Amino acid sequence: MSEKSEIEKKNGSIFRWDRRCWYHAIVNSLVASGVVVLGYTLNHDYGPGLFIMVPVLTGFVIAFTSRGRGMLAIMLLTSLLCSLLFLITGWEAILCILVTFPIVMITMGVGAFFGYQIAKKFIHRYGNHMVILISLSLMILVGWTDREDRELRPLEVRTSMKFYAPMKEVWNVVRESGQIDGNDSFLKFIGLPVPRNCVLLPDNQRVCHFDEGSILQEITEENYGKNIELKIIDSFEVREWLDLNSAGYRFVQHSDHVEVIRTDMIRSILQPRWYWHWFEEKCVGIEHRYVMSSMKRKVETK
Repeated sequence: MSEKSEIEKKNGSIFRWDRRCWYHAIVNSLVASGVVVLGYTLNHDYGPGLFIMVPVLTGFVIAFTSRGRGMLAIMLLTSLLCSLLFLITGWEAILCILVTFPIVMITMGVGAFFGYQIAKKFIHRYGNHMVILISLSLMILVGWTDREDRELRPLEVRTSMKFYAPMKEVWNVVRESGQIDGNDSFLKFIGLPVPRNCVLLPDNQRVCHFDEGSILQEITEENYGKNIELKIIDSFEVREWLDLNSAGYRFVQHSDHVEVIRTDMIRSILQPRWYWHWFEEKCVGIEHRYVMSSMKRKVETK
C-alpha cells in the first residue's frame, strides 16, 4: 500500500513538473520573442547585427532566464512565435523566414550555450533582469554601429533553357516576351514577384509588368541570334535589400534546339554573403525559369 502511494506521489509530481516546465517555457519564449522584436527593429538593415548578434544575444537571454531547463524547446517556441508575428504583420514573407531559420537557430544555439556556461557560475551573483538589460544594451549598440550604409555586393545569376524551335521564333518571343503565363501559386506562396507581361516601347525600351509593379528596361545591345542586353532604368522595390542592375539573353544554336541563357546582375546588402548568395541565386533562378518556361511553351506549341 505504501509502495502504491509512493508511485502515485511520484507520478503526480512528474505531472506537475511537466506542467510547470511548459508554463516556464512559454513565459521565457514570450520574453525572448520580445527581445527578438526589439533586436529586429534596432538592427533592421539585414547585416551581421540582425542575423548574428540578435539571435546570439537572444540565446544568451534564454539561457539565463531558463537556467538551462528546456532551452531547445524555448528556442523553437521563440522562433515559431516570431515567425507567426512577422507573417501576420507582413514584416517578412514566408520565404525570408524559411531561409533565415537555419542561421538564426545556429547562432541562437551558440548564444544559449555560452549563456548557460556563464549562468552556471554567475546566476547567483547577477539577476536575470541585469542580464536582459545588458543584452538589450548590446543590441542597441550593435544597431547603432551597424546602420552605416554598406556597399551593395554584386551577384551574377545565370539560367539556361533549351528551346526546340527555329532561331527566328525563339528570338522574337524572347525579345518581345508578351503575355507571361504559368502556374504562379508557388511564386505567390514564397513571396516572389509574379510577372504578367512585357511590352516593347519606342526608343529601344520595354516595360515588364508584375503584380507588385513595373520594371522599365532599355535595350542597350542587340545582335540577332547572339545576344540581347538590357539595362534597368526604373523598377519597383522588389525587396528593400535588393537592387536590379542589368539583364541579358544569350542565344546558342545547336543542331536540334536553341539554348537561351538568361543572366541577371543584382546587388544585395544581405550579410553574411557566404550564407545569403546561394539563396539569392535560387530565388532569381525560380523567376527565370517561370518566365522562360512561358516563352518556351509559346514557340513549341505553334
